Amino acid sequence: MNRFVIAAFLAITLAAGGGAEPARAQSVTVIVDGQTMSFDQPPIVQAGRVFVPLRGVFERLGASVVYADGLINATGRGRTVSLRIGSTQATVDGRPTTLDVAPFVVGARTMVPLRFVAQSLGAAVDWNDASSTVTIAGGRGVRPNPPAGSPVALSYRWPTGTIYNHSPQIRFQTSRPIQAGGFRASVDGRDVTAGIGGNGRYFFVTAPWPLAMGNHRVRVRGRTAGGVAFDLDWTFYQAAY
Repeated sequence: MNRFVIAAFLAITLAAGGGAEPARAQSVTVIVDGQTMSFDQPPIVQAGRVFVPLRGVFERLGASVVYADGLINATGRGRTVSLRIGSTQATVDGRPTTLDVAPFVVGARTMVPLRFVAQSLGAAVDWNDASSTVTIAGGRGVRPNPPAGSPVALSYRWPTGTIYNHSPQIRFQTSRPIQAGGFRASVDGRDVTAGIGGNGRYFFVTAPWPLAMGNHRVRVRGRTAGGVAFDLDWTFYQAAY
């Protein structure tokens, strides 16, 4: 009799525990500008949010991505988005915001919240619950080159918002091609041009002195490869350790 009771209890427990996983790969369709996306890691639904692999969605929405040490920096469509693995704190164009669910890692793939990413880059998002379909409008993964004579802008800049590293690597890229030697860069009015390097995606330089707590200004000025003059700048805030 005792064995029968134990067996029955185990059967009920197993049946009730079938949906205990907090995050599961699900059959979710993602459509961007009329094209259905395919992923090597299927979308995951967690806490009511659809998560997809990092690079596929950012790049399809026309953004370039830099990922290092759990920090995700994406720039595209005139916007900059920063997220961190395991954190619900993010920034959009330097403004802090809070996520419902933090980005996470599954195997070798970094998963990011699809709606947040798309809307942060200016795209419209619609969810069809009946068909488990996400439709995104306004992605335009291929960004056209600016027409001749158009203003030059920063297509990527880092750091933005608030940082806690007193010797950050400063990174930037412009919307029109520039060449090393064709510009000068400064931090708080101090020239840092001599230390600048490039990797084909952006230019970078590590601050050659520890930055004090407070606001800091980065300025980049010169001419594009086509001879268009530019004078660009941005600021960020250095917090205490």
